[in-house]
Amino acid sequence: MNKIAQDHKRALNIIWNASDDYSIEPQFKAYDINGEADIYWNYIIGAVHKYYDYTLLRAFFNYLKTDREHEFYEKLFWIGLEKCAFDKGKNERPVLLSLRKSYAQKVLAGETEVFDDNLLNVLIKAHFKRALGRSPEISRNALNILNDLEFGDGSTEEIISKMNRIIKKYFRFNYGQYEVNAEKNNKRVQKQFQHSDEEKLSDSDMETMKDLYLDSAETSREVYYEELKQKIKKPVKKIKIEKKDDSERLYIRKYFGASIISEQKTYLIERSLCIGNHKNTHLHFTKGEFDEEFINDSNALYYNKALKEQREINLEHFNANYIKYKNSILKLTNKIRNTMLAYFESYTGKSEAGRLNVRKIWRNIYLNDNRVFTKVYNNDIGNISVDILLDGSASQHERQETIAAEAYIIAESFTQCQIPVKVYSFSSLRNYTVINLYRDYDEREKNNEIFNYKTTGCNRDGLAIRTALYMMEKSSYFNKILIVLSDCKPNDTQCIPDTGIKQEQTKYAGASGIIDTAFEVKKGINNGNSILCVFTGEDEDIPTAKKIYGHNFARIYYPERFAEIVGVLMQNQLKNL
Repeated sequence: MNKIAQDHKRALNIIWNASDDYSIEPQFKAYDINGEADIYWNYIIGAVHKYYDYTLLRAFFNYLKTDREHEFYEKLFWIGLEKCAFDKGKNERPVLLSLRKSYAQKVLAGETEVFDDNLLNVLIKAHFKRALGRSPEISRNALNILNDLEFGDGSTEEIISKMNRIIKKYFRFNYGQYEVNAEKNNKRVQKQFQHSDEEKLSDSDMETMKDLYLDSAETSREVYYEELKQKIKKPVKKIKIEKKDDSERLYIRKYFGASIISEQKTYLIERSLCIGNHKNTHLHFTKGEFDEEFINDSNALYYNKALKEQREINLEHFNANYIKYKNSILKLTNKIRNTMLAYFESYTGKSEAGRLNVRKIWRNIYLNDNRVFTKVYNNDIGNISVDILLDGSASQHERQETIAAEAYIIAESFTQCQIPVKVYSFSSLRNYTVINLYRDYDEREKNNEIFNYKTTGCNRDGLAIRTALYMMEKSSYFNKILIVLSDCKPNDTQCIPDTGIKQEQTKYAGASGIIDTAFEVKKGINNGNSILCVFTGEDEDIPTAKKIYGHNFARIYYPERFAEIVGVLMQNQLKNL
């Protein structure tokens, strides 16, 4: 018997043993990242069969399949079912306590599967943090979902009803079926759950759903209304692959703004950058300016409105902390300026040409030293440029006002020191990495555009840094500094191209994303660039920041020390130019 068959049989045995029913053919089986039968989750599957009416649950899982993103909803449902099954079985089987604790520790250590949908990853991690008695530490909207997934000691019908309310309240579940058969099946199953399906979304529920849309935690299931509308108009089975790229590029333009370079030039850049680990990805360069082509498109208008609203929130935050932030600009400016004075001032030295130094002529006669002239050397900082790259992914949502302010402080400080600055953000959606330019080197009066910063989508850090370094190479400046504001959690739904390893092991997340990003950073440094990171994430990700950036990163624990800490980081880099 081969290993796959052995693992399959072992999973069945665990499920049968937990369910006390060796006649069932389970709908689900669980395997770990190595493809081996997962003891804990297979027990949970069996326990669900034992303690609940699985005939009803099977019908509900089939109902979920009427939505294109049914795998997301299935996994979401299992989060709630896990707690129910554990609570019912822990007294009967005391070993469950240690099994659950061990599994929870694996989740938090990143030793379990990472899903394409990061909202799911966030909820699973938070769920098992609770299992260990720790605070979830997630956004308000995600916490609301997590709390609602606590089904309690209810019957099968009550649990199904609660889950049905969750998918209707927080998500655009079943907005449009993608196959005629699925639509028919949906009508049939809806009759079984008519009492909960007939509930209408209240205004507050609709606002919650919109909040989740704007707060999409790097999910492949981004709730963009145009995508949902396309589900209705175009059954998936009729979409032609050869047209995918054009429609995707149109979609990206609609929600991120018009491209600032031609499609042909973009294609040429992609041929240079979207290779290797980033094969099959694309780039979109924009200033976030609304594309007039979509002036009558309600979905594009909605997203454009959301961008403007976030700008106002960013500005309001900055103005509310105006004195603190202006002091930070003053402090950081002085640190940069003092470094310039100390290490970039003019000096007079010996030379083979210049003004003759009569007192040194003897050195030419007796020592054959031609450096008997003096010359004024200008160690000019004018040949330095600074690029500021902001992680614009949805994992930064809770701190986007602060990140916008920090980027503004850095840009304004260098601007006041007469150092050219370029500021842009990156995020990825579907198979596109979007570079959103806020100001260019010569746009000294446009630092306020940084407050257009808004988070959404995923983050393919390696491709973003590769693209930033590519743009820096095209500039005429000699000394180039790249400052990245990031939480150092690479995560993108577009997998690294399969190279013979299991596809689930080549997702652009976890170790694979970290290694790729660290490689791009190291390559940039080896090519003579200075690359620094202002870390904007959680303490638990500091080891990752060290792996990617070495010692060239700053962790800001206290906002009032921002200028001091970043100033020291910048001083060290300027001294080494």
